[in-house]
Amino acid sequence: MLRLCLRRLASVVPIMAIVATLTFLLVQLVPGDPASFLLGSGATADEVARLRSSMGLDRPALVQYGDWIGGLFHGDLGVSLVSNQKVAASLSSALPVTVSVALLATVFTLLIGVTLGTVAAVRGGLVDRAVMWGASIGMAVPSFWLAGLLVFVFAIRLPVLPATGYVAFTVSPGQWLSHLILPMIAVGLAGVGPVAFQTRVGVVDQLSRDYVRTLAANGLSRRRIVCRHVLRNASGPVVTVASLGFVFALGGVMVIEAIFNLPGVGTLMLSAIRQHDLPIVQGAVLAFSLIIVAVNLLSDVVAAALNPRIRFS
Repeated sequence: MLRLCLRRLASVVPIMAIVATLTFLLVQLVPGDPASFLLGSGATADEVARLRSSMGLDRPALVQYGDWIGGLFHGDLGVSLVSNQKVAASLSSALPVTVSVALLATVFTLLIGVTLGTVAAVRGGLVDRAVMWGASIGMAVPSFWLAGLLVFVFAIRLPVLPATGYVAFTVSPGQWLSHLILPMIAVGLAGVGPVAFQTRVGVVDQLSRDYVRTLAANGLSRRRIVCRHVLRNASGPVVTVASLGFVFALGGVMVIEAIFNLPGVGTLMLSAIRQHDLPIVQGAVLAFSLIIVAVNLLSDVVAAALNPRIRFS
């Protein structure tokens, strides 16, 4: 396990270096001039030039890249061109919102998907077909359409949950959860299908193994065999699918935040793109990339802990 962790950690450095470089280069290709946008259409060329100079935008791209990379080693992501606030401070207030929705959506996906996949594999027949059809339909439902439907039903017709806004967990855990239930379902439903399919395949395969018949012959109940042995042995691929689901959930949150008026990274990035606030965009992309790399690393470690054969692959 230690060697596996060290190998995975060693791969993080070159990956993040490539991501940081590509992020900087792609942001430089964004059309428009931040200085011209901030000053408005009535600004003169001299005023734009002076603002560009004060922002450091008139320096060669290679120099700007070197300064940005150098700041990253000190935890400095730069300063917003619009608010003059440090990018790290802006992200620190927005990231918990986005990560909270993505994590809750992943937990929702796992709980529902593993349960449905296990029931389908164990019961078979009509139950199996019904579960798989339902999972397929869930995968086909667009998250933005589902978000609108959830708001209409649970916030307007049955006003039991808030439709917009966010309350920090440290302020009120109950309100934090109530504000995120609808976004969690809207983002997580599409991931239930893949988890259910993978769980079903894994459980069906494990139920045909000799050790299951041996455990049954020794008097263990079918429920105990499935819950304590079969699910553990079938969970490796499910963990991988769940980690991919978390990555897709992060992308889905970007759209959902606009519908539910959540002050997350998606809202922050959309505002930064409209205002040509390039440091915010660069910092947000880099933060997302780091989270994705960390989630993939964690999924590899969990999968290796569940299946020792992976440690030597």
